[in-house]
Amino acid sequence: MKHGGKIIAQILILVLLALGLGGCGASPWRFDPGVPAPPATVVATAGNGVVRVSWSQLSNATGYDVYFASSPGVSTSSSSMLNLGGSFADVTGLQNGTPYYFRVVAHNSKGSSPLSNEVSATPSPAGIFLSTDLVGTWRFNALVSGAGAKWMRGSVTIDALGVVTVGSYLDSAGGTTAPAELFSTMSILPDGIVSQDGAAAGFHGTLSENIYRDLLVGAGTTTSGQLTVVLQKVVPGISFASTDIQGTGQSGAGPLLMVYHQLSSGAVGEWEWGAFQVGRDQAETYSAIAAQSAKLLPGAGSKVVGMTISADGLVSEAPKAGVTPQPAALLTDAVMSADKMTIVGTATDNQGAYLLRIIQLVHPPTVALTATSYQLADLAGSYTYLAALGGTNPGWALATETVGSVGNASFTGYLTSEGSTTAPAPFALGLDAQGKVTSGADTTFHGQFSYAKDLVVATGTGAGGAGYLSISVKRNN
Repeated sequence: MKHGGKIIAQILILVLLALGLGGCGASPWRFDPGVPAPPATVVATAGNGVVRVSWSQLSNATGYDVYFASSPGVSTSSSSMLNLGGSFADVTGLQNGTPYYFRVVAHNSKGSSPLSNEVSATPSPAGIFLSTDLVGTWRFNALVSGAGAKWMRGSVTIDALGVVTVGSYLDSAGGTTAPAELFSTMSILPDGIVSQDGAAAGFHGTLSENIYRDLLVGAGTTTSGQLTVVLQKVVPGISFASTDIQGTGQSGAGPLLMVYHQLSSGAVGEWEWGAFQVGRDQAETYSAIAAQSAKLLPGAGSKVVGMTISADGLVSEAPKAGVTPQPAALLTDAVMSADKMTIVGTATDNQGAYLLRIIQLVHPPTVALTATSYQLADLAGSYTYLAALGGTNPGWALATETVGSVGNASFTGYLTSEGSTTAPAPFALGLDAQGKVTSGADTTFHGQFSYAKDLVVATGTGAGGAGYLSISVKRNN
């Protein structure tokens, strides 16, 4: 009885403590996130009639409100975009040539933060490129096909005169010194076509016209072999978090769907395409895979790979123990784009082949798949087309690709690394609700239209049985 009274007293003390904490507005059983602080890093980037406002995500924020005006002194009574998830918002319908001002508020169930610092940007018409678009720090991933097959990755800086300086370098053999012919002085034409002088004079490149102008793809013939390279610009103020690569776990949004296209060289030279989803736990589950040779579906529906991302946008994959078969290759230090919709990386697979892989998010993490709006008419337009050709006679091809409103596509100005100007015959493209691009006449063709509707990445088998990886960059968005 004495011991029973002691236990009852202890219970009463715990109850009183709980009530006391409840009276203070807190709960001993639930974490109190507190009112969020304003986002510390806010960046405004102008496009054609649009400004993208980006911010660093806060661990205790569940959403964000963007306020904007055409004069300084933005307040919560200004125009707004409210209750946004993710790390950016596109403010559309703006007047080109007019400065706009923006501030961001973070919020959760406890309340809203003060307004962030004010940033400004001025929308301008698309289509004109300047030398300043090349200036900055870029990360690159490259594939060489042919006798000197290998992958290369690293970082470079480009100055106001177009001079390229290599900052870091690593290749598939463990080399840390970049070949002299990899990069030299770059120049850009008003239509976004990029060239290099010196030893890499055969380089043909194109700069994307998206809001950050942060994707530069190129191909050329070097003494090592046929080069395909993808450079991604480091945009100041853009940071990355695990929420950029994971499903929400929420009803309606669910897992994050991704697709990849890749080309390999060396021991095996072929294309590969795959589709997978990433859950809240950042684990990858493969749903489909196709290639020129027979491939087994990794894990056969199991969670096979764990994906992680650093604050500066480097993405890596690690295998899940006990799951078979494993993917043939895992990425390390792949690069996520500033708009957080594309990941590019290189790797060596389990057969010793070298590969370049491009992963595209089918939809942003905060947007449900059912809310995507891929329409065939969105494909219509003019593209700069660049393809890396694999197989026993590797090379490259470039052209202007035109797609009509019902998906009819054709090439003009076609040129290959062997000097051929004979373009493939016109063909018809299809597009499904998830942005997958198909060609009715070619069952090997697998393509993906970007969520921003400005990029098509594809793989397939071309003339003579050679595999290819193509990147079509849309113009005059």
